[in-house]
Amino acid sequence: MMPEFKSSLLREKFTLRDALGDLSDEPPVIALSNRMAITLNTYEKDEPETVVVRTQNMHSCVRFCAAIAKEYQDRGPITPRSTPYNFGSAWNDVIKGYEKDWNADIWCAVYFKGRLVYESGEHHPFLDIIEKCDAASGQSYDESVLFAEKAFAQAGKNMKITHDANVALIVSIKEDEAKCGVILRGANRKTTFNYTVKKLRLRGDDVRIPTILTTSAAFLEGVQLAFAVGMANKKRSMGLMAKYSDEDRKGKRSSDRLSNLSLAIETFEAKFNVHYRPDRPSFPEMVREAESFAMTILKPQMEAKIASGEMDKKDWVE
Repeated sequence: MMPEFKSSLLREKFTLRDALGDLSDEPPVIALSNRMAITLNTYEKDEPETVVVRTQNMHSCVRFCAAIAKEYQDRGPITPRSTPYNFGSAWNDVIKGYEKDWNADIWCAVYFKGRLVYESGEHHPFLDIIEKCDAASGQSYDESVLFAEKAFAQAGKNMKITHDANVALIVSIKEDEAKCGVILRGANRKTTFNYTVKKLRLRGDDVRIPTILTTSAAFLEGVQLAFAVGMANKKRSMGLMAKYSDEDRKGKRSSDRLSNLSLAIETFEAKFNVHYRPDRPSFPEMVREAESFAMTILKPQMEAKIASGEMDKKDWVE
């Protein structure tokens, strides 16, 4: 049995301004990121390892953490190995398929004790600074911003750093039971639900960190994809999307991906004793809600088409 595991996923926004405020001609600098820190250890003599993962989107961050946790549990501590762990191979497995094909801006960065040990794509360099400050301060992560401001001041640059963070996922695993909370704020709704996971039977599959994180990533991705699929469906039905265009193909791939995520969650539910509070979110229902919400966004485009003569008003039914 593994020791207790706790972690959370943060959606972060750092705003860096010159300390002179409005008197400065320099515009503020914005650094966005999703961040998850996971501490891994066993009941053996190995010292716990804390790895920090930052990525462009939420589900890839959690899924990459799942891959790292699986490697640790299968083969032991990662950082002291004589042959370095191949973070690149693991990251490619995480994003292969839909993510790699349709998200050109995807990036990730992995840190250990404040040091950048792997990166792919382009991330804001300030994120490296904040991780160094977090490791150097030796205090809670919240104190790293103040530490960073002091570091800038010592370097002759007085900066004011604002840190906005929202928790999107909370995971706690103890004694073969996992408790997870998902909190997402979208354009058309706020999705919040909790679920607990226990072994289905005495000899059933153990509740393992990689499994719980992977399933949580499926929920995070599914909620976001449901909105994208709903928007694509409505644009297609309203003639605002060219057939066989990249946008059309992406919309169809998104729908296929959403179906695969639903299947993965159903397979997970068949292997474990899973309870939701409130009910498990329905991706098809979210798609329908997104289709309705799409009218609010797409109505100006339709009115412009009617005004230009591209569309007859009789062909548009709200």
